[in-house]
Amino acid sequence: MRLGLEEMLQLLQEVERGDPLDFADLPMDDDELRRLVMADLLQRDEQLQTEASPEECQLIYMLSTARLVLENMLLHLRLMRLEQPEGTAEAQLQSVLRRLRGDDADNK
Repeated sequence: MRLGLEEMLQLLQEVERGDPLDFADLPMDDDELRRLVMADLLQRDEQLQTEASPEECQLIYMLSTARLVLENMLLHLRLMRLEQPEGTAEAQLQSVLRRLRGDDADNK
C-alpha cells in the first residue's frame, strides 16, 4: 500500500497525539517542518524501493530506526545532564538501560 504525502501527514498526526513533540521555542512552523521531513522520506522511500529488494529495504529501515533511536537517546541524556542535579541523570540512565535489557528491578 502506497500512501501519499497528505495521508502520511495525517497518520503522523495520529501518532503524535499519543506522544506529542515539543516545537515550542523553535523559530519554524511545525506543520511545515513535518511536511518537509515527510516529503523527503517519501522521496527516499520511492528511490529505495526501485533499487533494493524488500529484504534490503527492511534491513535499511531497521538500521535507520536504530540509529535514530540511539541518537535521540543520546540527545535526551545530554539534556538530562544539563537540566538535573548530578547523580539524578545517572540514576535515570541506569533505569532506562535496565528497561532496555528487560530487567524488572525497577518494578519490584
